[in-house]
Order: sequence, then C-alpha cells, then structure tokens
Amino acid sequence: MDNLIQKATDLLQGRGRLLFLTRFGSDLYGTRVEGISDTDVRGVFLPMTAPATLEEACMQRGVHSTTGTAEHKNGPRDEDMDLFPLERWLCQMLPLGNTGALDLLYAPTNPSCTLYCHPAMKEVFDSPLTFLNLSNGTGCLAYCQGQGKSYGMAGTRLGVLYRVLRLLEGEDGRKRLEDVAEDIVARIATPQYCKLAEDRGLVLAEQCHMGRTRVDEVIPRLQKTLQPNMERIELARQNRDIDWKAMSHAVRAIRQQEELLRTGSLHYPLACAQELLRIKKGEYTFAEVEKLVSDGLAGLEEMRRHSTHASSPDFEQIFAKARAVRRLCSGQG
Repeated sequence: MDNLIQKATDLLQGRGRLLFLTRFGSDLYGTRVEGISDTDVRGVFLPMTAPATLEEACMQRGVHSTTGTAEHKNGPRDEDMDLFPLERWLCQMLPLGNTGALDLLYAPTNPSCTLYCHPAMKEVFDSPLTFLNLSNGTGCLAYCQGQGKSYGMAGTRLGVLYRVLRLLEGEDGRKRLEDVAEDIVARIATPQYCKLAEDRGLVLAEQCHMGRTRVDEVIPRLQKTLQPNMERIELARQNRDIDWKAMSHAVRAIRQQEELLRTGSLHYPLACAQELLRIKKGEYTFAEVEKLVSDGLAGLEEMRRHSTHASSPDFEQIFAKARAVRRLCSGQG
C-alpha cells in the first residue's frame, strides 16, 4: 500500500497534491481473477493552480502511468495508475456520466480498497448525488456500446448495418426499398442509425438509399461498408475472438445505473459481481450478453422516467463544492 501512495505522490511532483487513492477495477468490483487480473489504481489530486472558471476546470489534465505496453493486454504483473484533477473530475467527468469517474465517487464504500483519503474529501463523498446527471443516460449508452461496437453489438452503427443487411438478404432482391423500408425501420428500432427517408427509402448511418432503389442494389453497398469488420462480427456470433472482459464492463455499467436509479446510491463490491465473473469467463454466449445489454439499456430509460433520483446537476453548486475542498486543504475551511 505504502509504495502505491509513494508512487502517486512521485507522479504528482510539481503538479499537485494527492487527495484520494484506491485500488480500482476488479479489486473494487469484486471480480478479480487471480493469475489473470492486473492491478488498477486510481485517484484524485488537487492541481497546484485553482481554475477560475468551469471552462478552465474542464481543461485540467490528469496523470497516467502503466507498466504495460500498447502491443499487449495487461497481465497479472502489470499495474495501471490514473490520477484525475479534482475540478475536472467533479465538474466535467461526473456530470457527463464517465463510468470510471463514477467508480471513484463511490469507491469509499469498499474501504478495503482505499489506500489514502484526505479529510477534505468528506465534502464530496458525503453528497455524491450532487455531481451526477442521472436524468441523462447518454454517457452510459456510449460506454456500453463502445465495449461491443467492434462485434456489431445491437444498437451500434455496425450492428445496425449488419442487421439491415441480413433483413434485406431475406427479401426478394427485385423489390424496391420503399416496399420494405418501413418494416425494417420498425424491426431495427434504432433511429440513430436507421430511419425512414422522405421518399420511403432508408437512411443508414447517415447514408441515404433512395426508395426506388432495388434491394439487390443496396445489399452490395452494405457488404462493402461492413467488409473490414465482417469477420469479427461473424466470429462473435460463433462466440469466438471476443473480449469478454469488455463485454462484462458493458453489463457492469448498466447494473450500476440500475442501482443508482433504484436506491440513490452505489456500493462496492458490486452485488452483480458473480454475474460479471461469469461473463468474463465466457460462460455466456455473445447473443446472451448482447441481450443483457440491449434489454438493460432499454430498461434504464424506463427507470429514468420514474426514478426520484434522476436529477440534473447544478454546475455552480458543483464548482462551489470543489472550491470548498480547496479551502479545507489549505486550512481555511
């Protein structure tokens, strides 16, 4: 523990003062697999210069250190450390729904992982909902889809194009798009990437296909677009060549949001740890995890409409909280 605190302190030389440090990732979630999981440490620091405005706060830079390499995934002997500047963490990352920032906010609920905590951080940890935007799910949506987008997961750009291709391949190629487009849009149900054009054609990932175009003319276009990713998409449907850790992260983010919207709080280790471990170990099929994610994201939207905890952040109040932490750190609180 002491060596991690010292490492964080050394990384911050000339940059700022350490406020909080915790073991992160699988240690925090309760999903560590011995001999496989790496060591992940994250924290918050107080930059030497206080930002005068919210805009300046959002421009603060964090500190990163790793023993791993870009060419290989981290192994059990690797160690990652990320330290986030206080004001950017509070004023930008948390309100935007950054999942890693959220983990840090509730990390003290797993005290066995806490390595260091400055007393001034009580100002933050005692009122965590102040910093969250639970009325908006775009951050969680982007994070979940980002974990599975290369496999053409439902709801992603590639996923939509792949499903439209398969639907069109099941149609008579001599048909016009105007004859099938409405049904396809209804079945895909992802207007961000698939919607009806004005002439009853299809707008797919911002590319318009005219309503009078024959189905057998559209199919080669989609095949060409998907060609660089098609092998990986097809392998995923055979449960091969999948980063199950990434897929478990998508489910984790959803379960975290569900707990927050239901209870107004979040606790580590996560109640869903066993489910996440099963996914990490490949005990689910890709189709099963894909359904967990798509159903989960849809369920969150329904929860947001009814949750009493789905409030929006007050940025001036958040900035004031950050200033309060600074005052306490300088003995002025």
